[in-house]
Amino acid sequence: MKFPQNIFLCFVLSCVMSVAQNKATHTFTKSKAVASENFQAMTFNGIWSWFSDPRAVYFEGKHKRTYVGWIDNYGDVHIGFYDHETKEIQSQVIYDNLEIDDHDNPSILFDDEGHLMVFFNTHTQDERPLYMRTSQQPEDISQWNPIKELNLNPGVTHDNGSVQSHTYTNPVRLSKEDGKLYIFWRGINMKPSYSVSSDHGETWSKGEIFFQPKELQNIKVPYTKIYSDGISKIHFVLTDGHPAQETKIGLYYMYYENGSFYKANGTKIKPIDQLPVLQSEMDVIYESDTIKSWNWDIAQDRNGNPIVTYAKFPNDETHVYSYATFNNNEWKSYDLVDAGGWFPETRKGTLEAAPHYSGGIVIDHENPNIVYLSVKRKGIFEIEAWTTQNHGKSWKAKKITQNSTKNNVRPFAVRGAKKGNPLQVVWLQNTKYIYYALNTREKTAPISFRDRYHTSVKMDLLKPVLKADLTKENIINVLRQVVEHQLENPQHDVAQTDWQYGVGFAGVEAFYDITKEARYQNELLNIKQYQTEEDEDEDSVVFSNMIWSYSAQNNRNYLQKIEAFSVSDFKYSDIGLDCATMIRTILNFEENMLEIEAFKEKFKLNIKWAIIELENYDTSKVSLQDKAFLIYALAQGIREDLADIKHKDLIIQSWKRLQAELLEKNTISKLDTATSGAILIAGKEILQMINVE
Repeated sequence: MKFPQNIFLCFVLSCVMSVAQNKATHTFTKSKAVASENFQAMTFNGIWSWFSDPRAVYFEGKHKRTYVGWIDNYGDVHIGFYDHETKEIQSQVIYDNLEIDDHDNPSILFDDEGHLMVFFNTHTQDERPLYMRTSQQPEDISQWNPIKELNLNPGVTHDNGSVQSHTYTNPVRLSKEDGKLYIFWRGINMKPSYSVSSDHGETWSKGEIFFQPKELQNIKVPYTKIYSDGISKIHFVLTDGHPAQETKIGLYYMYYENGSFYKANGTKIKPIDQLPVLQSEMDVIYESDTIKSWNWDIAQDRNGNPIVTYAKFPNDETHVYSYATFNNNEWKSYDLVDAGGWFPETRKGTLEAAPHYSGGIVIDHENPNIVYLSVKRKGIFEIEAWTTQNHGKSWKAKKITQNSTKNNVRPFAVRGAKKGNPLQVVWLQNTKYIYYALNTREKTAPISFRDRYHTSVKMDLLKPVLKADLTKENIINVLRQVVEHQLENPQHDVAQTDWQYGVGFAGVEAFYDITKEARYQNELLNIKQYQTEEDEDEDSVVFSNMIWSYSAQNNRNYLQKIEAFSVSDFKYSDIGLDCATMIRTILNFEENMLEIEAFKEKFKLNIKWAIIELENYDTSKVSLQDKAFLIYALAQGIREDLADIKHKDLIIQSWKRLQAELLEKNTISKLDTATSGAILIAGKEILQMINVE
């Protein structure tokens, strides 16, 4: 079959009607690439599309921080930062329950004082506006001014109807125009639109379409990528439609400066008061009768000339990354690599709904001879950095991730991160990605809530090396890897009414109590808000399930059963779970349980067996989960005067052994929800003990 495929590719390439298409060469350089699981996460639950930018910005003022925006799989919009000096990661929800759709990620801009200006949107949702939110203080994400709703579409119609939605946000600020703000979005009738503010975003001009493709009957949906130098120039690369909807898709370029639009060679197209620019008036970067394309990124070189990356599709299974430059008054484009097709997980019995979703290729805007790309290697999409010194003709390729177990897609080069900055690129690591939204709008078969996308945002910063020393920093580093593994890999086969789910929830709660990092609290709130616990048969409710339930104290049925519970009714299972369940009952339900004193006496007897197990830790046959439960139970027992304080050293030594087990290769990656939760609640107790010391 290879011979016919080669004939087909030669035929379609001969039909290209644009600048010369050349095949680039590349060689790999040595690197210390590791699996993406070894890199730090900005968040364990975050996603983006690639048409709202900037998604990540380095800003240096009072602090040295990289700021990142994302939307999670509950529909909450987040802004977070990584502090380069303290190594701290913090985040804040700036809009709750917007929409479960990866097209809604925020874009970030800074004013001269360091205030964040954040823009975001819904995805083709009727007449809903764009949203703008600004930080109250410079470089601070903890407090925000009220949300501004920007209803900017001009209200014109099309012969085939009218689409009034606002989708994608690309803000620009030009210093040579007295700090004037521009916002670009996909607006009326799905066309690229813009608005201007001359008063720092307080008021905005009426929106206007700035690009019009060739359009006969059906509404076309162009896609726009934008880059500005922040001084005077704004670069645009646009398609004339969506590759899934049109038989022919090209790429077109223009730039804006000083009130007019121009071709790359400086030829004036028209002033801004004569918009829209027509497809026929722009530079052609790529056109073909048979091969579709999609824009991925745009930047400028040191001379202000444009650089564009894009994907070409000889067929839906073949995604070729290309790099185009404008030099010596001409466009030249090189094909880099076949990226390996689409990355969404196509369900059996269905056609892929997004066959043009490549892993992605983006430009380092501070060093535009570098691109970051997501390429399928050994069946998994990995992140690589490619560097050229001759405008794309040849490349030195370096692997960033290698031998990962999950797909790594949609990289983004951090804006403002100059050479030497340790954080250059962020990307998505997919635990699950079937479709871009919870609501499939009949474009593919419906998706259950549990099957919605789940991705984490990774940074090219390796996780801290875990150490056995019992310092606060080491313990928190261990616990962080445990909790993030748990949240990045939800165990959907465990019912919410099961004690295992409850222990996992208690573990996340414990880690939030330790760090006070908002993203963990937000995850807990979303679990309560979005996930209704399954009902259990009233006559067969398991005691441990009730005690560990995160909603038990607000569940009247559970409280009635706990009140009437007799010690003789307690059914024993594993010593660790039994002791942990008993002490949790005493801590949380002392006022509800009639036989609480008898229950305390029972706990005192059981904890003796726990002490024996911990004293013989190295020879004990109980599981890692039970050991963690026993550490937690004994520590809480001491605090409640139900166990002798002389066992404190035993608790600390037992944790030291447990922590050493966690440091063994692949141990954390194999933890289930309940074991992770048990370790986290035990770790919280250990931190309190060593802090007292």
